[in-house]
Amino acid sequence: MYFLQHYNLVKVAIFLSVIGVNNSFAQCSPLKGAPPSNLFFNSGSNPAGGIISGSSPDPNWTVTTDSITGTYAPAFALSSTPAGYNSAAGAEWISVNPQGQQTGPVQRLFFFEISFNLPCSNICGNSFNNNNAYCLGLDLSADNSIYEIYVNGVPQSPNLGGLIPVANPFAPSAPAGTLEVPVELCYNWKAGQNTLVIVVASSPPVVALLVQAAVEFPPTVSNYIVATICQGDSFHFGNQYVYKQGFAIDTIQRASLCDSIVALNLLVKPESFTRITDTICNGQSFLGYNTSGIYQDTFSAINGCDSIRTINLTVENSPDPDLGNITEFCTGDSLILTPGKFSSYSWQDGSVSDHFVVKKSGTYSVTVTNTCGSTTKAITIITKNCFINFPNAFTPNHDGKNDVFRILTQYQLQEYDLRIYNRWGQKLFETQNQGTGWDGTFNGTAQEAGAYVWFCSFKNYAGSKTMKGTLILVR
Repeated sequence: MYFLQHYNLVKVAIFLSVIGVNNSFAQCSPLKGAPPSNLFFNSGSNPAGGIISGSSPDPNWTVTTDSITGTYAPAFALSSTPAGYNSAAGAEWISVNPQGQQTGPVQRLFFFEISFNLPCSNICGNSFNNNNAYCLGLDLSADNSIYEIYVNGVPQSPNLGGLIPVANPFAPSAPAGTLEVPVELCYNWKAGQNTLVIVVASSPPVVALLVQAAVEFPPTVSNYIVATICQGDSFHFGNQYVYKQGFAIDTIQRASLCDSIVALNLLVKPESFTRITDTICNGQSFLGYNTSGIYQDTFSAINGCDSIRTINLTVENSPDPDLGNITEFCTGDSLILTPGKFSSYSWQDGSVSDHFVVKKSGTYSVTVTNTCGSTTKAITIITKNCFINFPNAFTPNHDGKNDVFRILTQYQLQEYDLRIYNRWGQKLFETQNQGTGWDGTFNGTAQEAGAYVWFCSFKNYAGSKTMKGTLILVR
């Protein structure tokens, strides 16, 4: 297999150096130089820096299934990218075939490999055999997720702060193709030939990988720092405070041509937010709270950052239906009983509506229920004969007694129109509201004492009717 062949070549090279080959850099060339551009690692890219057409084989990336020691074949750019997948400038999604079809077991690992050469040392003489001598920054997306990354056969997940694998690699919480994993690979590179393998955990129907070059560090970086902070905190780096996740660079000036450059890869751990909505009964408590309100508590989470819990608590009383205080109404009318808002209702006749229409005398009861129990309440209502009439005089002197002229009845009329005229036939007042009366004014001017004519048309259970008469305004 390719991986074993590569391993044997390394052993042969080491053996040749042991038996007396004068060139101590037999495994690497040139002696000093820069690593390949990060753009070289873009999936679906061509040597000219553009992207290859859909369904074309990738010139750099190969792929195999199920084992890192499998037989590798060229990866292909997808013929079409599924809707909702991440996009990346200068890169395309690649897969085992142009359609990205995943066949075989429901859950399967796919190994995407790329090989490249590193010089013996960077331009300042730091050997690429040393950790942190070369760091490769990449942004990775996959369907379903990135499972592991190998640098020259060594897994890198221990160096990535828990970014991979995710809790459920074959069915992550983020939609397929949308979770972006930024990685900085600084360990286990070597002078000479190198291999990078990215393992994708996938389930049918599609397997795909998107690799895009991220930060490209200068070849003179002398130290790489990986730090972790909590969301809302900052990290003191050189003469700056960094609070966003990603890479930062600080340069220490030296007299020589090679400045000391320090690179920071900052990981920001999110705070944990929990929202709870609950209802309790009066007299009970929930997590130490016993009154309605919104409460926020802060705890220390497993990742060392704050865990914030928000409680939206409602305290509910035992049900108390309100059937009102009307105990009589006019014959022919109806009365609606509305006890309030509860979980369920049961009336004396077995009906379960949130209201009851009363049309005759009797005793009416309802049993209402909420989370705190049930309560029954009853009311006795009688009907009586009502009359429709109007007063023959009124005194609009604002003493609270007989200040307006209006209909006198307890009937709930279906239609209503009242008009008032002076003795010259001028209309002074009109209303369609049964509860509104004339206050003895017209256009804001108090009218003289004396006689006025009124007309009223209305409709009740007995039908439509018109009435008229004379009223006396007394001042």
